[in-house]
Amino acid sequence: MKLKGTKYVHMPPTEAELAWLCGIWEGEGCWYYKKERRKLHTNGKVYVEKSHLRMSLQMTDEDIMLRVAKIMDGRKITYTDGGKVHKELGQKPYYCFSVGGEPAHYWTKLMLPYLGNRRREKYLMLCEKLNEHLELVEKFK
Repeated sequence: MKLKGTKYVHMPPTEAELAWLCGIWEGEGCWYYKKERRKLHTNGKVYVEKSHLRMSLQMTDEDIMLRVAKIMDGRKITYTDGGKVHKELGQKPYYCFSVGGEPAHYWTKLMLPYLGNRRREKYLMLCEKLNEHLELVEKFK
């Protein structure tokens, strides 16, 4: 199944992979929503980024991040060394992974049975806020 708006082909995770993934997200991940915003491109066109749910994960363990990315349809992770100040403080480089929009809802719904109450409530609260924001945007169009 190809998820709308992505180039990734969805491969359903095994129960063990899903449980492991939920443990990682429960400890290191976060869910949030991005409000609609307009961007002016250098070519003069205005692009609208619609409000959407995002799930994000950051950590210093590359092998764990690669495993998360592989389970979640082979998506890409990004890497940053944090720059000069980061290095001077002796901090490790870290890896980032995020999913937004419909795929974020899809993966979160898969994870819901494994997530703790706080994470479940956070997801439901974000969905409510997102719906309220979308209704407000529609009202003023």
